[in-house]
Amino acid sequence: MGDEVREVWGRYAPAFASEGSGAEDRDSLRRLIELCSLSPRSLVCDVASGAGYTGFAFARTGCRVLLTDPTHEMLLAGRTGWSERDLPGDAICVETWAEHLPFADRSLNAVVAHRAPHQFADAAAWAAEAHRVLRPGGVFALADQSPPDGWEQWHNELERWRDPTHERARSPREWREIAEGAGFTVREADVVYQSHDVEDWLDRVDCPEDRRAHALQMLRDIPNEIRNVYQPQTFNGRLHMRTPQCVLVATL
Repeated sequence: MGDEVREVWGRYAPAFASEGSGAEDRDSLRRLIELCSLSPRSLVCDVASGAGYTGFAFARTGCRVLLTDPTHEMLLAGRTGWSERDLPGDAICVETWAEHLPFADRSLNAVVAHRAPHQFADAAAWAAEAHRVLRPGGVFALADQSPPDGWEQWHNELERWRDPTHERARSPREWREIAEGAGFTVREADVVYQSHDVEDWLDRVDCPEDRRAHALQMLRDIPNEIRNVYQPQTFNGRLHMRTPQCVLVATL
């Protein structure tokens, strides 16, 4: 599965790199940085950094950032983006999976992930690795798509029809359990929303027509109990929706 995921996300890299400034101005990312409240010069590991937008944002606050991702093409995009934004020095890029961080015990100030943990094969293993590499008082933080408690199955079915590499989006309750199970104390937990043009959202992962049709039907038939959470609505002939994002910050 690892090589297959790398191949798929390598193909996605140009689309994610082309998102530009919009990807750096998400409410979830701003809230993540706000709740982390890291001091300048903090050493931050951006896990599954993709095209690098989260790392760029933390670097602008004065943090030292390590961009990590299992996909070589994503790291190349991150390195290019770093240079284009005139961020300090050269981008430090490490090709690795979230569950196997190649850093020494107690060597980092923060381990963060944004828009990525739903792709982790073993979220508990990632949290355990974060616990290992963080210094006392270190920050473990994430912002990611997050179904309402009790609606995990519906949300993940929708996402898997869009993108077969999708592993599992976790509810706020599940993320709290994972963080506490790894030995962290949850300091803050919040939910923000990300709006999508649904066709653009499907195009970003080259969703084929049959899978696209199923995902669109799920949105048309969305249960009333969560309709106000996802809010599928048509504007000017285009379907729009929003996705809940859990922002959780925990400390060691």
